[in-house]
Amino acid sequence: MKVKKESLAELAQQILTQIPKDKEKAAVVALRGDLGAGKTTFTQALAKELGIVDAVQSPTYVLMKSYPISFDRFKKLIHIDAYRLDKPEEFNALQPETFLSDPENLVVIEWPERVEGVLPTPDLLLNFTHADSEEERHIEIAK
Repeated sequence: MKVKKESLAELAQQILTQIPKDKEKAAVVALRGDLGAGKTTFTQALAKELGIVDAVQSPTYVLMKSYPISFDRFKKLIHIDAYRLDKPEEFNALQPETFLSDPENLVVIEWPERVEGVLPTPDLLLNFTHADSEEERHIEIAK
């Protein structure tokens, strides 16, 4: 589907309703796409829907940021950018077992293909591609 930046809030609401409930572990939403395809912009819209008022920026250099939330069953949004990881094993430095085991965490990860094999299968996968206009993106919900 083609999505304009101003429509990201609606998409974020839709995604929040599609996250499986009654899980024993963290919910994982994976965002796949080229540089500049809109992954961080979507995460910002999602964070806003979760009630986060802080500026949400890509954690490219720190790899992971977390934000307290109070939304449905979630108490924390964890935003990960795996772009700078060269090998999936480097993901272990973030001690993923500490946040992936908590069902009150919502984990959004950009560049999930960089940590394949060490990241559990995402609950939802969104594929981002550039559209004809700078203000639009194609976003496919893969599952």
